Amino acid sequence: MLTREQLTDDQWRTVRNTPHHVAIAVSAVGGSIFDEMLERSAAMSGIVDALNSRHPLVQGIGASADIMAAQDQLRTWYRGLEDSERGAATLQAKALAMFKDSVGTLQERGHHDDVRLYCDFVIALATRVARTAREGDVLGIGGELVSSGERAFIALLEAAMTSNGR
Repeated sequence: MLTREQLTDDQWRTVRNTPHHVAIAVSAVGGSIFDEMLERSAAMSGIVDALNSRHPLVQGIGASADIMAAQDQLRTWYRGLEDSERGAATLQAKALAMFKDSVGTLQERGHHDDVRLYCDFVIALATRVARTAREGDVLGIGGELVSSGERAFIALLEAAMTSNGR
């Protein structure tokens, strides 16, 4: 199985930061500030759960020092954007590009299982975030569990995963 030590620092940074970007991209699709807060909390729980993975590369994503570094780099990237670029479309485009880069790196450097387990982790994280808060509800009544925007973004991730040879 592929480990962090088998990747360059840049490759590891992309693989490690991608789940954070994906979680933010799903959360940014819509909903209230409270919904975003719940979704980002679910994202952090999901990333910490990476420690329970049987894959060493995915486990590394959940290490506290790596979580802090990824969060700092995401914040720096986000603050560098113009206000007009801080929407869901930009966040999703960045997350999707990083996901494709990560999958490409894992295909190049690792085995089929490395790609599969990483993709499963990232897509499960995106789904977990999407299912955390109902979009369009009134005081918890009605709304959709997963909005159409969230479904569309997760479908793009799944398509990128399968188009990269999974």
